[in-house]
Amino acid sequence: MAGADSAEERKAYSRILTPPPKRIVEDGEFVYGCFSAPPEFANMLDIKRPYNYPLPRFIKDFRCKEWKAFQFGDKRWFFFAVLYEAKTFGLAQFNAFDKENNKSFEIKHFLPLSGFGIKNHLDGERLVFRKNHSKISMFFDLSSGLVSLEARQAPRKGYKGFRGQFQFAYNSRQVGPSSVCLPLGINRAMYSTKALMPMQGWFKTGDERYELSGPSSMGIFDDHKGYYPYNLHYDWVTGFGLDNKGRRAGFNLTDNQVRDQKQYNENVLWINSRVFPLPPIKVTRPNGVDEAWHIQDTEGLVDLLFKPKKKNRIKMNLLAFSVDYNGPFGSFEGTLRSPDGSEKIDVKDMFGMGEDKYLMT
Repeated sequence: MAGADSAEERKAYSRILTPPPKRIVEDGEFVYGCFSAPPEFANMLDIKRPYNYPLPRFIKDFRCKEWKAFQFGDKRWFFFAVLYEAKTFGLAQFNAFDKENNKSFEIKHFLPLSGFGIKNHLDGERLVFRKNHSKISMFFDLSSGLVSLEARQAPRKGYKGFRGQFQFAYNSRQVGPSSVCLPLGINRAMYSTKALMPMQGWFKTGDERYELSGPSSMGIFDDHKGYYPYNLHYDWVTGFGLDNKGRRAGFNLTDNQVRDQKQYNENVLWINSRVFPLPPIKVTRPNGVDEAWHIQDTEGLVDLLFKPKKKNRIKMNLLAFSVDYNGPFGSFEGTLRSPDGSEKIDVKDMFGMGEDKYLMT
């Protein structure tokens, strides 16, 4: 693994996080930018002519992909939760992966032509999915500094089930959010808000109840909406853990269909409440998705290896849509640097996930 070390090269990249607009669509146009907090309203449906001709609101809604997702855990556990609205289908998924014992627990439900009622405002939003013996709920009370998640799979014959409740602290002292509105095409954009947060909670399966607390317990949430092309593709990795100074650290790195990624991207390094914008990256997989992924930039700031440990694959080919998704969980190693040269993170024992995603819908 190689990376540039000169101070001149490390300071070459600059992208500023500015205060957010109240709405990401104003007067029918997207307000593009990289922001230091979420906008009050992610009002995607107020855009005029997202496909070069006027469309009724229900068609704009149908074309807008939306999801809420979490990646979180501690030294033993990694958790992933998502409520995903592709509009042709919905996906409710929760995974608990015991890294020490190589055991996993899962909820996964596909819902044709269904969603979860995702709103255009994050603060105060509550989402609840229930089906059969499963439940996933999310609550974003940003004004009060709390984000919460619950997942439950009821026990039944031959299966002991599980349950977990988790709370994330959201405040300016501990958390630095990153929010973006980025161009995908003429009058089309993607919006996302992400934040690395300290967390606590518990997870119970059978007779074992595991408590998550302390410095190593942390997680990331992702609020996402986008007018993606019919053929959607992106590469993405995220991970977190304690650095060698005992600080909470994490990263989000994406190579997607956004235009002018040097100016517009969602790549960041988090250290406690500080956010460092990072340059565009590329992901290569010389031996396929099940072997090591290489994540690098051209500025010498990002040089990582992602080693998948647990497969997480979805592949479907139906009349209305097709999906080829690889989202493995795994460990990271390598180096991350801040653009100003003030921070260098030697990535060891950080865990997270990656996505190689193709969607036609």
